[in-house]
Amino acid sequence: MSEAGQQTGVKDKNYNLISVLYHSSDNVLTVQQYVEDARREGDEEAATFFQNIVDNNQKAVEQAKQMLSQRL
Repeated sequence: MSEAGQQTGVKDKNYNLISVLYHSSDNVLTVQQYVEDARREGDEEAATFFQNIVDNNQKAVEQAKQMLSQRL
């Protein structure tokens, strides 16, 4: 177990999934604001770019949740 696993009591593989779940979820909220900002400014190219990032992070969240449910 790495230092992170020793500190948290969670196996590295589970800790890493939890970390990805947390950070991807947080990123969805942050980048969604960027989508709204770009749309408000009339920049659809940037809005589409940011929306793609949101979509990818949402997929990562769902996959991490599924993987965690199988491991915990």
